[in-house]
Amino acid sequence: MAVGTAYDGLAAGWDTGAGHVYRPLARALVAASPVALGGRLVLDVGSGTGAVAEAAAASGARVVVADRTVSMVAYQGTERWPAVAADALRLPFVDGAFDATLAGFLLNHLAPAPALAELARVVRPGGAVLASTWAAERPDPVKTAIDAVITAWGWVAPAWYQAMKTEVEPKLLRAGADRVVNPQQLGGDRMASFVTQPLVVDFVDVVMHDGTLEFRLEELAVSTASSLSGSTLRSAQLRDRTGALVLAIRRPDGFFVTNPSPEDVIEAGDVLISVGTAEQLAALAEFAARP
Repeated sequence: MAVGTAYDGLAAGWDTGAGHVYRPLARALVAASPVALGGRLVLDVGSGTGAVAEAAAASGARVVVADRTVSMVAYQGTERWPAVAADALRLPFVDGAFDATLAGFLLNHLAPAPALAELARVVRPGGAVLASTWAAERPDPVKTAIDAVITAWGWVAPAWYQAMKTEVEPKLLRAGADRVVNPQQLGGDRMASFVTQPLVVDFVDVVMHDGTLEFRLEELAVSTASSLSGSTLRSAQLRDRTGALVLAIRRPDGFFVTNPSPEDVIEAGDVLISVGTAEQLAALAEFAARP
């Protein structure tokens, strides 16, 4: 049965049932974004009843939703985002239309390679594609909890269910995903941090997601043409010239230089993780763009 018809007429029941599982996972997916989504235009593909859209909107993103099932698009709970009934493999948007695409547990319904390619097509350069699926390790924490409850009530897992749990994530890696984020692990790590360092977690949440706060965290990619390439932090004098503070440098190989020293060299391909006001961060971006 095609995805577009399998969920017809199920929106309300799905939202009040499975929605209790998918909403926390949607929040974890949005929290894993490598770019701040506040103020950005994002597309939630395979939106269903809007769990991911709701989480993205809560982070300050401007949300558009797409789902192949018309009744799911029409439901949207209590929210009303711009919506389109569309096939995830043939999205009706031009290249680079969005700052990010989000796909919460969509790829387990599709061939991952063409799906990821289509999600990436509609994202601008420097944007992000965020997708979640079930965990690779066994036992999967969410599935284990769900299985325990429904098995106690007499449910027997069909063959397709076991295949989904064992095959989807390896397919994603083979399709070219360079990192697989486990939302359940992120959620667990965050809860542990909240217990041990609640004020730090609160501060980071506010800086990342509160649009009313003066300061924010942002990332800035250093191009080969940038005057910053080859400069040390001391010689660049970014703090004096822009007011923004560089907290970390992500090297092209993925290594993070945290709390960088004045003698650390900024290289082409680096990403600067910086904090400052909107004006200071804009000044930093303008300065970095100078040849």
